[in-house]
Amino acid sequence: MTHDTLVYLSKTVGLIWLMGFFVIVVIRAYSPARRDAHEAAARSILPADQRDGERHD
Repeated sequence: MTHDTLVYLSKTVGLIWLMGFFVIVVIRAYSPARRDAHEAAARSILPADQRDGERHD
């Protein structure tokens, strides 16, 4: 196998793999079934008195 063949294969397979990975990440991120988990993760960094939706400046 020549260097040119390996470069061609790595560029092609790498591109396809990264595109597939991106599609999976987008599907998981925007899935309505995961909305509660994302909301819990977003609110977990807030102090307890701000988790109820009130804003204290």
